[in-house]
Amino acid sequence: MEKTVTRTGEFYVDKHGILHAIMHPNVVVDYEDALDNFLVIKTLTNSKPALRLLDLTNNPKFVSKAKKFLENKEVNSMALARAILTTNSVKKVSFNFFIKLNPNKIPTKFFTDYDLAIIWLRSFKDK
Repeated sequence: MEKTVTRTGEFYVDKHGILHAIMHPNVVVDYEDALDNFLVIKTLTNSKPALRLLDLTNNPKFVSKAKKFLENKEVNSMALARAILTTNSVKKVSFNFFIKLNPNKIPTKFFTDYDLAIIWLRSFKDK
């Protein structure tokens, strides 16, 4: 399994074809970091859409310009479904409620349990 480490996170594709993005503790992700991470993701997935597990349990912060970049059409076209790990159950419930109110074209769900996140992502494997 090929792992790539950037200033802000660690990235790899597991045996199920799920892209893991694990953000470093308390890192601040700026636009250049977001662009760098996106290029790493494209390389690891051979520029094909993939299932993604985004681990935010280390409390990263994303500056406004980085958030805007990560919401653009090209970046979103590279995801089939997104599971987002958080340590806070209240955040998980509130984010999942927000997603239901503002549906995204890409299935997205917040989790506090890694195994449940993987099971949920794998349910999209053959879709």
